[in-house]
Order: sequence, then structure tokens, then C-alpha cells
Amino acid sequence: MSDHEVIIAGAGGIIGQRLIEALRQRGADAPPITVLTRRAEGRWPDGVTPFVWNPAAARQGDDDALAALAERLHGAHALVNLAGSSIAAGRLDAAHLSRVKGSRVDAGTTLLAAARRAKAPPAVWLQASGVGLYGDRGDELLTEASAPGDPARDVLVPTGLAWEAAAAPAADLTRLVTTRFGVVFDREAEAWRKLLLPVRLFAGGPLGSGRQWMPWIGGRDVARALAWLIETPSATGTFNLTAPEPARQIDVTRAAARALRRPVWLPAPAFALRLALGKVADALLLSSQRVIPERLLEAGFAFEDRTIEKAVPGLV
Repeated sequence: MSDHEVIIAGAGGIIGQRLIEALRQRGADAPPITVLTRRAEGRWPDGVTPFVWNPAAARQGDDDALAALAERLHGAHALVNLAGSSIAAGRLDAAHLSRVKGSRVDAGTTLLAAARRAKAPPAVWLQASGVGLYGDRGDELLTEASAPGDPARDVLVPTGLAWEAAAAPAADLTRLVTTRFGVVFDREAEAWRKLLLPVRLFAGGPLGSGRQWMPWIGGRDVARALAWLIETPSATGTFNLTAPEPARQIDVTRAAARALRRPVWLPAPAFALRLALGKVADALLLSSQRVIPERLLEAGFAFEDRTIEKAVPGLV
């Protein structure tokens, strides 16, 4: 194993894709990358090696799978755990929420069990989480020191707490960094495409009141921040991965409309969004989270896309 190898679980999403691109762009200095995947079929970029794993191995008591994964983790520099079912791919009813939560807990538990078996566990573990853990907080300014939201009121709060708790014991093995992601705005990101589509179709407008805060981050910044966290030995604990200046939903729509030269006029009432999308509407579109990346800013990390006005023209 390489002492600067980066292992990524859940690399199929936009965050994993952008991280792989950022690492490969280093040319001769690019680290070897291993992607933990359920299936090894398909084409993989140069420098990327697939490794088939079972994220539920710990729960299922699959000792052979855990032993093989432990051997794969041995001696790696970084483990980046992004694994988990998509929140947007459903209505967050009981069955969907169970898949979302279960997939995240399974992956974290299995990686932890394998890391404990490895003679030399990865030197740093980046554990994904989400700003949904803060719940719907209106205009309250939220930093890494803010308490989680109310589990009884906000559907993603218990999921976020369980997600982070599954990997928390890894802090006894390695340098653990928990990354709470905002919504990634990127040309290829499904969430951004869904936000942009009504504007393209001359139907952009406020979702609900439109005044709810959207904690967002640009695709290139999310990759740069992850690479920085991997490479910074003093970075440990929780970091919000959001842009320095959160934006209200209507301001995101207005910025997109200006870039596309479209009007902003057609509101989408909250009740209609809930009817169409179920609990996903509240979790992803109507809740307000004014999150800032206080710890990244204090550490001197330089964002390329600090404001929605700067980011959006490159995304349409």
C-alpha cells in the first residue's frame, strides 16, 4: 500500500467525482486512489483502482469481507467516507428514510470494524455528514459549535446524529474529520439541476416564502476543502463545508435568472411542494439553515466561490 493513497467510499456522487478530479489534476504528485464500490464493472480513470466491498458487512457478520477490507485500508493515508443512499431519491417516507439512515450507519460501522483490524489504519478519516443535522433554524447563524436541531421535528436530524455517531469511535484510531456538507452547486449535481430547471422553463420563483437560507457550496470548493482537510495535520473535529455567504432561496433563483436572462415571477406554495415531494420538500427546499464554515475561515482556507452571485454564472 502507498503511504499517500486516498481511499474513497461513495465516490459515485458529485462530491466524490470532484475530489477524484482534483486529486488527479496534480499530475505526477497525484496520489493513488482506491474507490470502494459494490461493483467493479465499468471504466475507471487512470490512477483509480476499484475495490469491491460490502457496506453492510459488519451488520451481517461477514468476517471474510471485513478482513479483506482491513487489508485494503492498511497503510493508506486517507479514508474519505461519502457512502449513503441519496436523500433526494425518494419522499423521505418511512421506507426511504430507513434506507437513507441505514446505508450511512452500515457504511460507517463496517469501515470502523475494518479499520480496527488494520495493523496501520488510515492516517486520516474524513467522515461525511450534512447540515440537515442542524434542522430548520430560521435566521439563526449556525457554526460548528451550534447544537443539532430537534430530532422530533426535523426528519434529517436523527439521521445526521446516527451518521456521525457510527464513525465517532474512529477518533481513537486516527485523525477524524467530520464534514457537514451543504447543498453542492455544480453543473453536474442533481440538486442544482433541479433548482435550475424551473428557471430555464421561465417558471422560476420563490419556493414557499423564498426567504429560507440555503447552505450551499460550489463543486470546486468542496473538492478543494476536502483535499485541504486531508493535507492539514491540525484539522480535526467538525467542519461545515458551506460557502462563507449563505443565500436565501429567492436570491439563488434571482442569480440564476439573471445569468439565463429569465424572469422570476412564479411562486411554488409550500403545500404544493409537500404534495409533490413529500417530506423531501421540508428537508431540502423549505427548511432554513444559515450555516457558515467558521472553522475553515478561521484556519485560512480560501474559497473561490464565496457568494452566490460569483458562483452562478459559471453553472448555467
